[in-house]
Amino acid sequence: MKKWVVGTDIGGTFTDIIGVNIETKETRKAKVPTTIPQYADGIINGLKKCGIKGEECLSLRHGATISTNAVLERKGAKTALITTEGFRDVLGGGRAERISCFELDWDPPPLIVPRRDVLGVRERIGPWGEVLVPLNEDDVRLAARKCRKRGIESIAICYMDSFMNVEHEKRTREILEEELPGVDVTVSYEIRPEMLEFERTTTTVLNAYVSPILKNYLNNLYTRLGSEWNYNDPVLVTTGSGGVMGLDEAMKLPARTFHSSPVSGAVGFAGYLGKLAGFDNIIAFETGGTTNNVSMIKNGAPALTNEWKILWNVPCCLRSVDTVYMGAGGGSIGWVDKGGMLNVGPQSQGSVPGPACYGMGGEEATNTDVQIVLGRINPDYFLGGEMKVDASLSFKALQEKVGNVYGWDAKEAAQKMYMVAMTNLMVAMRLQTVSRGWDPRDFALIPYGGGGAMYICDLAREMGATNVVVPPLPGYASAFGAIRVDVRHEFTQPVYKIESELNYDELNKQMDDLVQEGIRVLKKEGVKESDMVLRRLMDIKYFSQSRYFTVDIPAGRINDLKDATENFLKAMQAEYGYTMPPGYVPMEVVGLRIEAIGVIPKGELAPIERKGNLKDALKSPREVWFKDAGFVKTDIYEREKMPIGATFEGPAIVEQQDTTTVIPPRTRCRIDEYANILIDVLK
Repeated sequence: MKKWVVGTDIGGTFTDIIGVNIETKETRKAKVPTTIPQYADGIINGLKKCGIKGEECLSLRHGATISTNAVLERKGAKTALITTEGFRDVLGGGRAERISCFELDWDPPPLIVPRRDVLGVRERIGPWGEVLVPLNEDDVRLAARKCRKRGIESIAICYMDSFMNVEHEKRTREILEEELPGVDVTVSYEIRPEMLEFERTTTTVLNAYVSPILKNYLNNLYTRLGSEWNYNDPVLVTTGSGGVMGLDEAMKLPARTFHSSPVSGAVGFAGYLGKLAGFDNIIAFETGGTTNNVSMIKNGAPALTNEWKILWNVPCCLRSVDTVYMGAGGGSIGWVDKGGMLNVGPQSQGSVPGPACYGMGGEEATNTDVQIVLGRINPDYFLGGEMKVDASLSFKALQEKVGNVYGWDAKEAAQKMYMVAMTNLMVAMRLQTVSRGWDPRDFALIPYGGGGAMYICDLAREMGATNVVVPPLPGYASAFGAIRVDVRHEFTQPVYKIESELNYDELNKQMDDLVQEGIRVLKKEGVKESDMVLRRLMDIKYFSQSRYFTVDIPAGRINDLKDATENFLKAMQAEYGYTMPPGYVPMEVVGLRIEAIGVIPKGELAPIERKGNLKDALKSPREVWFKDAGFVKTDIYEREKMPIGATFEGPAIVEQQDTTTVIPPRTRCRIDEYANILIDVLK
């Protein structure tokens, strides 16, 4: 009988598997090393280790950083861009940004599509959708021949104003499929049919850049799941908007999978556990092997954005959960720059060779080595004792790579590295809270990932927050989050008309068409109509503004913009602190949007009945370093033995297989019925 919902996630260091029985709420988990470049090996290894058979699996949800890493590491497919003649430099022009304002000899990084592979075609669509210059098909065929000779694997098509009339892009794709069978083709009207040429072009190019890679990976994974794990039902892939989608949609729109792993952890794990603990306002704080990520959940809903940057001056403009990234994971390297300043990250040792303590050839001092030297991580209990690490190598790396530069011993070097990493993490949190006008004291902080719980109390204290919730299994957050989210798709129709120009019959027909498209795709993915939720949205702005707000509109026929305008004014006031006088500037409808949600079975956690004495969870104490307190003899607890309802005070270390929780002095803690550690961070 199919009774298990299984979530998987491929991280930079480890691959996580977690399954929840929807009848008994039993949980099974496995953590195995990520197998690069054959990522599917790690998935199969983890599924077998987890002890769940494929024929018992009701639904498999999959998260991976493969598409994101392909861009970050510039290892995507060899891609060409076909665009309107005269606009070859849209990518290179970008926006007026610099990585550093003070490096006069700084050069921008290379484009992901070199200029020689940006090919112009004679055609032009006007801003209202009229054909100004017909498509020159000979130019398209010439571009196809150039792509063939250059070994291009994927092609992005993005013409000026084509979102208002898709005729030229459609015909260009038809010609390319004739001339270059087998080559991936991405068209902008399917990816981002909106204004802002630079953002639309980069998003289309990003999709093309990762498309062949993700298609090959997902096809291979699905085949191996059938042959090696006996699973032949649909696989759902996590998305950056906080949902999942079927394989066909994931291969068609791979850019929607960008940063999906930390997002599923934030929405499906931190949001869910936070609600169980009684909090609707949450700062979800993830620290993995390579990066740190911060996301916000306000009143139970994640903060969303229509634009975020995956690389410098490379925005991805697909609606997604707003997440700030910092290169401050467990494998992030401590290094000294030319000016003698100590830095941590963004360079990372990853899983291979990994931190120095792994003994796999890594000689750099990393954040993981710092935690070992400071006594926070027990080297004999790494991954619950499954993985052996060498503390002496951590001391050696800290001494040689950092300490000797400044005349510090290894322990002092570790303290300084910790404070630099803390400062980096503080920047990420302030970008998501204070810079938005949100008071961090109104939020509970929830760490996840293997390293989040080692920093979270210090961060909370620095931010002025008082509530920290350390959930069980934080090292499996992204995999668990995948089984707590729903199928989610979004469909857009551009409009670009001010209120006085609107034809409401036409507007309602466009909305009805979007609704039908949402229903069609959800049905294709096996969602019953009774389980469908269709959320109607409108992109609206003041006329002449370039940026818009996406607001809810009520169900039923659209007869005016009253409700949409009211919601827009609330959003405008919250974001910018002002609104224009009524009637001073006309409202412009940028586009219509449908969020199609399919409610699917989810894994639920059952309350835990664990009795006993807290003393039974105590292990041998050790000297641990805490900010503002130095090295202190500290109680060490085994989390699996801590009874429900137990209370204790810091300083303390709580150890478990997938993470270590560092609880500094002047804190009060309680274990709730779901085994969350609720920490009151006193001032």
